[in-house]
Amino acid sequence: MPVTPKILFADTQPRENSSCLQILQQFVSEKNLHTCSDPEIIRDILTRNLINLLLLNLSLYPEDGIKELEKLQKDFPELLIIAAIPEGDDQLEQMILDLDIFFYITTPYKDSDVQLAMKRGLAKLGASQSSAATEKKKRLPAFYGIIGETAVMQDLFTLISKISDDDFATVLIRGESGTGKELVAKAIHLHSSRKNNNFVPVNCAAIPDDLLESELFGYTKGAFTGATQNKIGRIEYADGGTLFLDEIGDMKPTLQAKLLRVLQEREFEAVGGLKATPVDTRVVAATHCDLEQLVSEGKFREDLYYRLSVIPLHIPPLRERKADIPILLESFLEMHAARRGREKFTLSMDVMAALLSYDWKGNVRELENLVQQMSILCSGKEIQLDDLPERILTDFNPATVDYDAINTILSESSPAKTGESVTPSPGKGASLPTLNEWNEGQVDFKELINDYESQLIIKAMKMTGGNKKEAAKLLKLKRTTLLEKIKKKDLQGIWEE
Repeated sequence: MPVTPKILFADTQPRENSSCLQILQQFVSEKNLHTCSDPEIIRDILTRNLINLLLLNLSLYPEDGIKELEKLQKDFPELLIIAAIPEGDDQLEQMILDLDIFFYITTPYKDSDVQLAMKRGLAKLGASQSSAATEKKKRLPAFYGIIGETAVMQDLFTLISKISDDDFATVLIRGESGTGKELVAKAIHLHSSRKNNNFVPVNCAAIPDDLLESELFGYTKGAFTGATQNKIGRIEYADGGTLFLDEIGDMKPTLQAKLLRVLQEREFEAVGGLKATPVDTRVVAATHCDLEQLVSEGKFREDLYYRLSVIPLHIPPLRERKADIPILLESFLEMHAARRGREKFTLSMDVMAALLSYDWKGNVRELENLVQQMSILCSGKEIQLDDLPERILTDFNPATVDYDAINTILSESSPAKTGESVTPSPGKGASLPTLNEWNEGQVDFKELINDYESQLIIKAMKMTGGNKKEAAKLLKLKRTTLLEKIKKKDLQGIWEE
């Protein structure tokens, strides 16, 4: 929450509404609470005092309060507006919902309504202020194409720099599939004195065993049927540069022995060759396997393992550095939007919460693939929960998300302009209590659940134009159940079939 949030209570008789005024004074100090009963000077107060939240009784504008609301929204886009409308005015209530302002309550004022509106408003202001502060952070540059600003990634970049200073020792990179092992290997190469020579990647799992040997070591003319001329191998092609052996754990034992000689003697023999050829190639290997386990099972040579892991390096999975997810999202969204010549997507808060709650077993590769999929399949400007694949939504429930934890993750990352809202607003999911509300014992479980249900019903009714049958389908409820809830929550006057 801002250090000094400022509120304007604009009402026909603000000082006479003592109960409402007392509630407002519970949330902000007297010097930050302004009142006004003259509609002609509201704009002047908003501009002069830099108001954050406006509680506006539309009775101040008997002619056309909706039109004035639209002007205020346009002229003060950062202002949170809570509209107060007469209870039972169904037409005005519908117009307010269509206008999609931050919140509305009814008059005569109810203490519980005012308290709820203020809690929501100040929680929203707190998140927005946090986001604004984050925007001021200076974005750290990518490290040779690797994006990451968390402490664990910055430590990794420092280690890569140290490794690169010694451009001879072998490096063993460990990490799950999709974490970017080849990017790290290429960063080691580009940061070293070998950067002007070849970087040669080889995926040991992708090349059949009977071809891998000739691919690595090359062959001489007549070495086997079909060898009509000499062919240079990738080890020799990487002479003076770096050879990256990805998925080294899948290499067969006979090749492991030949590779060990390359590392020990700094020379190799081509298939069918009779003499060794000296080579100055730095070897960087990578694996997602447990090589120690493979060694104990006799599937990987112990001596080769120790030769490869002179300098071990671990890339953390994405689930262990979730503060980098918003940054990665921003980068991927910009990249794929530019490729397709379209406007960059924004993400709803529930989508961001779902993405931050997901485990990302495919890591950064899976995240980029998702953004690419969304850029192809989604036609709107904002990605919603319904646009996400089922695997991401399987264990996600917006009603149980810890939005305080989500905001903590967002505050740890650099500004990610993937969406405007960082806490759910009415119609986009109810926010969980703030830390202060927990500490002060202000959490009312039944009230929160009741409010969340109401917002879901209102949203579904709005999306279906008041058709209760279709709204029940959207909510996966029986129609009779929806009707009971509408009646119990006194929502039946909002839309009529």
